[in-house]
Amino acid sequence: MRLSHPTTIVRGVAVGLIGATLGLVLLGSASAQQIAPTLQQLRGATYPSPYVASKSITLVDGKFDSAAERVNMTFVDATFGTLNGTPVAVVQTATNTGGSGVFSEIYIVDASLKPFGPGFLGDRLKNVKVQIVDNKIQVDMITQGPTEPLCCGTAPARQTWELQNGALVRTAMAFAQIQPVPVRPAATGNGGFEASSTPLATEQRLLVALLVAGLVLWAREAGRRNVTVQTSDSR
Repeated sequence: MRLSHPTTIVRGVAVGLIGATLGLVLLGSASAQQIAPTLQQLRGATYPSPYVASKSITLVDGKFDSAAERVNMTFVDATFGTLNGTPVAVVQTATNTGGSGVFSEIYIVDASLKPFGPGFLGDRLKNVKVQIVDNKIQVDMITQGPTEPLCCGTAPARQTWELQNGALVRTAMAFAQIQPVPVRPAATGNGGFEASSTPLATEQRLLVALLVAGLVLWAREAGRRNVTVQTSDSR
């Protein structure tokens, strides 16, 4: 039996160890890239914003307040999922600039903590719900209908957003279909119900006709009896 030289064995072991080490490093790097940001990281991240001179806002524990620029920004919620194979968080914020408006925005944030956005959802929204579906972001909300004032929106709507060339783009906006309220038939002098030609209605009309005929016969008979009585009294 031919034995390997000790130097050859040592080299083989060394190459194997180096390969295993490189594999673990690459695996760890790939795993790190596939991890979504944490909620704590998102509540302290820096987000692009058109409302301040610096064009960016850094949150501290989910809040930013600048009396000088009259801007208040709040972290509202985060929805986690996968977008084009990458774990991400969709962050929703609310911003007030000193007036009555409360502006809702969304951002896409991956493990690098570099936000894409903002995507402007609207002013004074209610019941905002964010989902990631088929590599698209769906946002359901209660917003202002075409004829409603900003203060008092009641219209359910859905916006669809996509990440295109590094920009957050709204690709669809649709209001929910509202079912029409059933209309009652107009009153027809029948207690609010339309006339019917069903068998029951026909029987009712027949009974009424018989009752009227009976009353007519009874009146005639009563008249005849009255005439007979008067004739007898005159004799």
